[in-house]
Parts: sequence; structure tokens; C-alpha cells
Amino acid sequence: MAQTVVILGAGWAGLPLAHKLLKYTAPKTALKVILITPNSNFFWNVAATRGLIPGEIPDEQLFRPIAPGFDRYPAGAFELVLGRAEGIDESANTVKIVTNAGEAQDISYTQLVIATGSRISSGLPLKPIGNDQVTLDAWHALQRRVGDAKSVVVAGAGPTGVEVAGELAAKYGSAKPITLVVSGSKPLDGGSDGLSPSLIATVDSDLQELGVRLVRNARVDKDEADPNDKERRILTLSDGSALRTDCYLPLHGVRVNTSFVPPHLLDERGNVKQDQSLRVTGTRNVWALGDVGDTDAKQLTVTDAQVIHVAAALDATLTGSGPAATYSPQGKTMLFLALGRKFATGQIGGWRLWRFLVAWVKGRKLFVDTAEAYVGGTRLRHAAM
Repeated sequence: MAQTVVILGAGWAGLPLAHKLLKYTAPKTALKVILITPNSNFFWNVAATRGLIPGEIPDEQLFRPIAPGFDRYPAGAFELVLGRAEGIDESANTVKIVTNAGEAQDISYTQLVIATGSRISSGLPLKPIGNDQVTLDAWHALQRRVGDAKSVVVAGAGPTGVEVAGELAAKYGSAKPITLVVSGSKPLDGGSDGLSPSLIATVDSDLQELGVRLVRNARVDKDEADPNDKERRILTLSDGSALRTDCYLPLHGVRVNTSFVPPHLLDERGNVKQDQSLRVTGTRNVWALGDVGDTDAKQLTVTDAQVIHVAAALDATLTGSGPAATYSPQGKTMLFLALGRKFATGQIGGWRLWRFLVAWVKGRKLFVDTAEAYVGGTRLRHAAM
């Protein structure tokens, strides 16, 4: 009788895991992989920081169909279910889903993988926020807001906020004032452990050279409509000052998509608790992968290692070849920042990367040219499939 692996989420973690299981484990044992996601398209959101500018990156390069990549596997080995998870019954080994058509279903599993990712706390669609239509509608509305705006204020000076502010300034220059609200004294300072002071200083200098106005040591406490112009916003800052803009982009904080997970499997922040093999703590056949977990930082740079580990652990479990190995968390700092096509910087471990190198590798295309291979299941981001 075939074993069934149900993967919740078809993002940066769940999608390549499905391909690895079908490519390497399915030939060794009777196996079916069911991939559950509300999206029939993969959102290449690593390029969203530039893609939100109208005309920069076409939809067809950012949103790529998932199903064609699975056509090469044997019939019956794979099923794509468009829907969202609503609950998990550990005792019955079932997950409750609601399909995009509104139908409730209980799907049985032998092994379950939670890989539902995270979203930006404000709900801005730089990550999927629902099914294809919901995300696309919000994405196009955001592009219109950015294109029509006479000024833009970005709040949150982590990697995403920094890249968005840099991309906007690189595109619009002085024609459209760009402001970045920084909670500390410098962008990235305090929010990304392990970053070198020289990298932080470089990002600060590059943003200013691009023309970004930095408002330091402040947070946005209140966002309300301007009573004299309903199309504009008044932002009241923690230092008592105010900013007026017709496009406000709050890009601080992420929330994990774990509302359907039983509370006893979550920590106080809503992350899924993981053991040393990335299995969900206290379970025997439930795993967590990517942003939902509590082991690694919520960074795209760690997903390759997690996918490779969980694929091997599931292979050992499903084929009976041995126990799951222990996972080694990615303690090495990895950051690649592109502020437009010319300004860029990065760090791997304790090594700073040259601007021209990061600009060439990431800044030119934001890896859009690698999306087809990734979504099609022929490569991981930094490793072979």
C-alpha cells in the first residue's frame, strides 16, 4: 500500500521538497505526494522589491505555474490540491482543508510537512496573501499606488525595507522623494545579528547617495488619512514628528502562517516547535520546514539546507533505511542586498562581499532568470536538485 506525504504550502520550502521526494524517494517505495496550496502559481517574491515598481518585471516572470513541473512524474504519484489548511488531527493522521471552491475535505497522511511560510505583518503583498486572484489583485493595486505616488514612506529598515527604499530611489531619483523610517540609528542595525558594522555603514551611505531620506530613531505610531486630502496619509512618529505621504509601505515584521496548527505544537510566537531532526516536537510523523519553524532565522538563504535535510530524513523514514539525522542550524550570516542595479552589498559568515559581485549576481535580475529551473524542480537556489 502506498505511503502518502502531504505537504502544506508550495513556497520556497514545500515546492522543492515535493520534487525531491518524487525524484529520489518515489522510485524506491510506493509513494504519493500531495501538495496543498491556495496558489496555482509560484510567486518569485525575491524580486518583489523591484517588481512593485510598475513596468519593471512582468507578471509572467514573477508568477510561474506550479503544475507543469510535475508532469514528468508517474501518473498517480503526485496530486496538487488548491486549498488551505484549516486544522490537523494528529490521532487520525488527517489534515482538514477547504478547497478554493469552498469544499471541506479531510486528507489522510502517512507523513505531514508544514511549510506554509510567513507573511508581512501589515499584509502588503510582497508575499502571497491568499489565492492567486487575491494576491494578484493586491499586487496590481500596490503597483498602481507606487506608480501614482508623488512620495513614498517606507517603515522598517530590515533587509526588505532597505531593498524597497533603495529600488524606489534608484528608479525615481529626485522625481519622487523616498523616505525610510529607521527604528535605530542606522538601517539593519540591531535587526540582523552577525552583520558587520562596515556593511551596515555601507548600506547607510548607499541609501543616502541614492537620495533616500533617513528618519532615524523613530517608529510609526499612527497612520491616518489626511483630513484635507483623503488620498494622502499622515504618519505620526514616536519622536512626535509627522510625515505626510500618498504612499505608505509598512515593511516591518513577519507573521508565520500557522493559525491551523494545534496550539500545543506552537511556541509563544506562533512558530512550530521543532526537534533536532526538524520533526515537530512531540510528534512521530509531522515535520516543519522553512519560516514556520523555530530552529533557523526566517531567511530565504537557509531553505536549501532545510529542504535537503528533510528530504533525506523522510527518505530514511519512508524506506525504513534508518533514523532521521540531526539537523545542524545555519549559524552563518548570509545576506545579499540589491539597491537597484548598481548599488549592492553582502556578507557570508565574517566575509564582506564586493559591491560589483553582488550587483552582478543579484542586482541585475534578482534571480528571475533562475525561476524557471527552481519552480520546475530541476535546481534548488544554490544547489543541484
